[in-house]
Amino acid sequence: MTEPASAQPAIAGVSQGGALPRGAVGVGAYYLAHFLAAVFPVTAGLLLYGWRALAVIGLVMGVTLLATTIWRDIGLRGGTLSYLDNLWYALLLALMLPATLLSAGSGLAIVTAAALLMVMLRWALPAIGHWMMHPALLAYLLIAGAFSGSLNADRILNRDHLLVGELMHAGAPADRAAGADSWYARAQNPTDADYVEHVADHLTRYTRGLETPTRRWLPLSVLLRDIMPPLEDFIVAGQPGPIGASSALAVIICGLFLLYRGVIDFRIPLIGCLSAYVSFIMLPIPTVIAAGPQWHWAVFRLPEVGPAVAITFVNYEMLASPLIFMLFLLATTPVVCPMKRRSRTIFALALGIVAAAFQLYVSVSYGPYLALLLVSVLSAELDRWLGTA
Repeated sequence: MTEPASAQPAIAGVSQGGALPRGAVGVGAYYLAHFLAAVFPVTAGLLLYGWRALAVIGLVMGVTLLATTIWRDIGLRGGTLSYLDNLWYALLLALMLPATLLSAGSGLAIVTAAALLMVMLRWALPAIGHWMMHPALLAYLLIAGAFSGSLNADRILNRDHLLVGELMHAGAPADRAAGADSWYARAQNPTDADYVEHVADHLTRYTRGLETPTRRWLPLSVLLRDIMPPLEDFIVAGQPGPIGASSALAVIICGLFLLYRGVIDFRIPLIGCLSAYVSFIMLPIPTVIAAGPQWHWAVFRLPEVGPAVAITFVNYEMLASPLIFMLFLLATTPVVCPMKRRSRTIFALALGIVAAAFQLYVSVSYGPYLALLLVSVLSAELDRWLGTA
């Protein structure tokens, strides 16, 4: 049985845009490469969150499979739904969710609703005007808007209870975001998990000027020194977050695998990361919060901040958010990125700048996703304006 015709243009769009240096691949090979790459963030999520992460992934994909079977028989559009498409979108959606969802009373309903909503959007809204929407991204943002409090991750298994621990068997909240030591150097904990406020909340409150100082003032350097956990907690593991974005190392390996297999365009993650990094350095942020925030552009040039503190702050912004996950796994999806190489360069540049602004002034947790939703409006227009290059 052949794949529905709707899946073919998406894969063809990748090859036309130059993302396949080894030549075009078929639909099956394209998705096989993505599912193989996803093994890395999925494995990291299972290790850090145990059976609850597996339950979220299984529930989202199971509901998606059932809903796709039903919606394929509804109307003319139903026949265009592809199981491979929807299962990949379902896996992405599951990796964007926290494993703690299933501990809440309404968590089961939220996870089920997210999967159903994704399939419904895939069926009902294949295109708006000349631009396409990423169904997993839109479903996540709608669920996040309706149940924002339920998507805040605050628990992670400690290193002595990886995979087999109970995520909800956590100790008292830590006085500091993750303690003085890194996650893998922390002293043995009698409980299975650590209860930690995700630092994305601290960063969001600070960069929006809403953080309340515990003393007379809160300089940027003190925020990084006394409140932020060690940076290695984001690179390897150690900070609670979405199932698939809690280990930057796992996400980067996943992205490098996709680049090696030639199924994504290197321009989008590379230029997106670089433009976001520069934007974080240049955009105005509070250098001190006292009676009110004191805002400054390019804080690295100020003597009370300096290059070292500014770069450390940018590193936290890059790693504490799902920005890298978004650039490798969402922004490279043919349904949202332009088809032409030159268009993708501008798309990635704009995406990095907008993502940085949204992180600083809206939310570290959701900013990159909102940026992709906004910038994807330009995809078809960029292809049209820039011709065939």
